[in-house]
Amino acid sequence: MDKILDVFELYADSDTNRINRFNEKLNSTMKVNIEKDKPKTQYLWIDKMEETIEYLDNILRAPTRLIINEEEVVKIEKIKKVTVESIKHLSKNAGFIEDVEENGDVKPGKLLNVFKEETFNTYENRFIYTLIIKMLTIIKKEKQKMLKDAVVSKAKERRKMEYKGSSHGPKEQVDIQIFLTATGESEEQKEEMKKQLERINALEKDVISLTLTNTYQTLEKEGVTQITPPLRKNNVILKNVNFQYAAKLWDFLINEMDKKDTAEKDTFSKEYMDKGKSKKFIDDTFLLDYLVMQCVENPEIKKRHKKEIIERLIANMVEKTIDVSSQLTEEQLKDIVARQYKIIKYKKQTTNKEIQEIFRKHITKYVQKINS
Repeated sequence: MDKILDVFELYADSDTNRINRFNEKLNSTMKVNIEKDKPKTQYLWIDKMEETIEYLDNILRAPTRLIINEEEVVKIEKIKKVTVESIKHLSKNAGFIEDVEENGDVKPGKLLNVFKEETFNTYENRFIYTLIIKMLTIIKKEKQKMLKDAVVSKAKERRKMEYKGSSHGPKEQVDIQIFLTATGESEEQKEEMKKQLERINALEKDVISLTLTNTYQTLEKEGVTQITPPLRKNNVILKNVNFQYAAKLWDFLINEMDKKDTAEKDTFSKEYMDKGKSKKFIDDTFLLDYLVMQCVENPEIKKRHKKEIIERLIANMVEKTIDVSSQLTEEQLKDIVARQYKIIKYKKQTTNKEIQEIFRKHITKYVQKINS
């Protein structure tokens, strides 16, 4: 509080006309330049993955299936069910007929047995399986890169300010120039990186949950082969909405994320002439510097300051007197002040005379002693 009070005191001690004249004649400019360097980080891939997660989940919950027919010729005793395929096969292979009864019934010795098996090992499912693996790989890579950038390649921020001002005092020209530079780490970029890391961690959990579905687990156990670019867009991929989103993500990851990484930085630069609150603060600082210069060894300011203190003490005394007796009139108050003034002044003079008399006597005795 002392520092603030000192500033107020400086204004109070200064000539109001001088301050008003200074402000009226003030002419100033303030140029600001801001530069920010930050690692070139692309967050679009996060958006693409986030918007595709639900469609991948839809595919894995209702995957495409393929029916596989396995054919084998076996003895008639092992046949559990005669199918159309078995009859067609027998008609083409008469050698499997053992006997034909009188009523025309055919008795085969062997028949074609067809085993039908359902599998998830389709191109569309292997495409989704490969896409999920690629997503996890990119997430891990980008997260490590971002953490490395946060430590090694921190975002820098440089601010420059150039202020020029001039004004007129009584019979004097006043000029000032201020050059200020500040360099540090950008707090804005810190917060942005923290926010994106939180998004990536949440995204990683969602993708991992896809690997826990029955379809993915089955494909993984079967050790299916991953697909390779370019993506073969069959009817299912082209016409099914869920696969359409998956294909868009695949194209983005292949065409954009697989490009060679560069250590480039994004640079933001802004230069302008400030005419707002910041400039007003510097204008006030200019005035303050001017007032400081005026009060150096200025007896008039000390004289005004002393007068102001006396006035405050008298005002304080009068206020307390009225608080004690609010019925006092102005004449009564004047009489009390005048009477006390005479008493205190006489007492002070008397005290001074007594001290001088005592001092004189002791000096006289000392001189006499020296002479004798």
